[in-house]
Amino acid sequence: MVFREPAFHPASGNVRYGPFPVRTGRLAFSLLLVLVAILLALVALARDHLACTPRATCVVTRAFPSRTLAFPMSVLRDARVNIERGSKGSSHGVVVLVMAGGRELPLQRVSPERAAEVAAAIRAGLSSEQRIDITLRGPWWIFPFALGMLAMGLTMARSAVKGLGRFRLDVTRGGAALRVQRYVLAIPVSSREVSLEGVADVRVEAGTLGERWLNKGEAPWPAGRIVLVDRSGATRPLTEAVFPGEAVHLCAASELREILGLERRRHGVEEQLASLPRVVTPLGARIAALWTAVAVGALAGTALFGITGVALGLLSIRGPLEVLHLAAGGGGGAIAGVALTLYLTRSRPPR
Repeated sequence: MVFREPAFHPASGNVRYGPFPVRTGRLAFSLLLVLVAILLALVALARDHLACTPRATCVVTRAFPSRTLAFPMSVLRDARVNIERGSKGSSHGVVVLVMAGGRELPLQRVSPERAAEVAAAIRAGLSSEQRIDITLRGPWWIFPFALGMLAMGLTMARSAVKGLGRFRLDVTRGGAALRVQRYVLAIPVSSREVSLEGVADVRVEAGTLGERWLNKGEAPWPAGRIVLVDRSGATRPLTEAVFPGEAVHLCAASELREILGLERRRHGVEEQLASLPRVVTPLGARIAALWTAVAVGALAGTALFGITGVALGLLSIRGPLEVLHLAAGGGGGAIAGVALTLYLTRSRPPR
């Protein structure tokens, strides 16, 4: 009787490796910094230019939002100064152009002294029927602070989304190789091939991210990468860098082992994955996070409301925030922050 060897069934399949966890709280705070930086930059770069030609027209050119207003100089009757009181005793002066028929046109907010000087120059030009050419600028000294805040926000955002994206692991060439493709926002950014010859195990190698912006006492996030182990014990990492997370690496390694037909090992990735506890946020930490979410959400909502209103031309960057604006922007942002925090601090499987 002739005995035949069992038919060879080549390995095939693919594994979704990722997405990897991000520091959501840090990302939200970095986005808040970016929003506030943009709002401060708009305030610093705001500019009004008034040019009036006798027996012709007056033109007011505004920088943010870009807008030009023109009217006959004959309708311009006067210029007065309104003093606006702010918090902590601060004050601003607003030059108001008074026109025929009771119409008024407020200009860029400046210091009370500068506003008085500009109003006097406009009245002098009207009385002598001479050309008026005046520029009112926002507080330019805020701009460096806005740039610094923007740089900090972008740096923190990059740290929060370190390892953004996912991998697709495809067993190719009948089980002889593994193609590792990385995607960021569904766009393929890199691809490499790793030999599967002699692979005896698939493990997860722990590592560190080298994080910045860690708070005092805050532990670095767990990180790792998948490595192939041959019979001699030599390893072949699938990625050069480590990526955040713990369960995400173990899950992908377990699926890859199953595709390659590797037997389970004692203390292997399957046992490590099963031993991971669920993520539970302590009640005290959850309450503290909710209070923080109210404050951060209100600030972010107000900044976003203001930027959107200015971009659409519905709000003026020169005018003060009204109670309705604070209720709509701040209240909506606080509600969104609380909802997001409740979702992020729920009991959940580890990542």
